[in-house]
Amino acid sequence: MSFPYSSITVFCGSADGLAPMYYEAAYETGRLIAQNGIRLVYGAGRTGMMGALAEGALQANGEVIGVVPNGLESPLLIYTSGLTRLEVVEDIQVRKARMNELGQAFIALPGGYGTMDEMFEVLTWSQIGRHRKPCAFLNMNGYFDSLFAWIERAYQDHFIYAEHLDLYVSDAAPARLLEKLAVFKFPNNIERWLLRD
Repeated sequence: MSFPYSSITVFCGSADGLAPMYYEAAYETGRLIAQNGIRLVYGAGRTGMMGALAEGALQANGEVIGVVPNGLESPLLIYTSGLTRLEVVEDIQVRKARMNELGQAFIALPGGYGTMDEMFEVLTWSQIGRHRKPCAFLNMNGYFDSLFAWIERAYQDHFIYAEHLDLYVSDAAPARLLEKLAVFKFPNNIERWLLRD
């Protein structure tokens, strides 16, 4: 399959002690991104799913760019060597802006507060017209089921519009998720929210 993106930014957890399936899914995501000739942009971590993601891409000879804020650039936490490029930026806000700038599409793997903060900033930027880049959730093990139920509740209670439900795709398998990203069509009428139509 031909991909219309030269780079994908991936957000995911860096926690240790996860079930093996989480590391395997992250590794496979990184491997597939690299095998399709797509540059991986991520948070530079060497632990948790972040580390597995980078390993998958690097072992497939992929290009990997890590972006990390000052204060988190410890060799215990990030790859200080081995990446194609490591960018150390001023703070977490600059990091998010830079990862958003470098990515032509976005994927959230399972993660915690930071992962959701990063992904929902990207979705909010879509909602208010800052960009028209596709977003995707790897919903392995039903991890995001409750999140999707909340999004549906937000729609039912009129906090978001119908087109906001179409700002992302999801799948449980990395290969299928990438296929969905490749054919993603940004929803029409996204400006309706801004015009209060």
